[in-house]
Amino acid sequence: MPDGGASAYIIAAASIAATAVGTGISYYSQQQQASNASAIANYNAQIAAQNNRVNLAVAQQQAQWQQQSALAQAQAKQNNAVALEQQGRLAEAQAREEGRRMREENERKMATQRARFAKSGVTSEGSPLAIMSESAALLELGVQDLNYKGELEGRSWDRKAELERFDAGFALFDAGIAEYESAAARTGFQIRQRQSAVDRMSGMATAQGYRNAAIGTLVSGAGSALNIGGSYLK
Repeated sequence: MPDGGASAYIIAAASIAATAVGTGISYYSQQQQASNASAIANYNAQIAAQNNRVNLAVAQQQAQWQQQSALAQAQAKQNNAVALEQQGRLAEAQAREEGRRMREENERKMATQRARFAKSGVTSEGSPLAIMSESAALLELGVQDLNYKGELEGRSWDRKAELERFDAGFALFDAGIAEYESAAARTGFQIRQRQSAVDRMSGMATAQGYRNAAIGTLVSGAGSALNIGGSYLK
């Protein structure tokens, strides 16, 4: 074999070896990039899923506590309203009872007055009648004032009861908001989970791109080696 042909073979072999080494290094580097991208995508997806579950659990627990607190407050307000109404009825009943006793006392006073007039020989006509009528009217006015005072007190308690029920309505509204927030937390969790899946798919697509590039590097390197060998062996 001529020396020129041997030299060509040596140079060709060296060039092919250098191309193979460079191709191998590039292929390995791209495979490593693919592996890293895949691992990062999986790790980020796992962390995101874990964080999403924790956030969902915390949000739902808070919403549950808020709802329970609001419902308890609403029930307490309703109970207070009933108690206030009962207090109003009690005040009215007490006023009626005091009025009844006062009317009985008034009857005794009028009876005593009539007896005094009769004992003194004064008839129940004319001025004595006017005096007794005026006395009876004044005494009955005291009874009516007492009853009216009881009615006013009863109405005052009723207004307080209405305010308690009004506040109970707000508490129920807060409970509804808490329930909505729980549902919103579930929806947010699902959205974040889908976004996490999208991010993972994007990372996996990047990893696949590195793998495809690695395959392309192998193909390109093989082609380059063939071209080198062909050019030196002509």
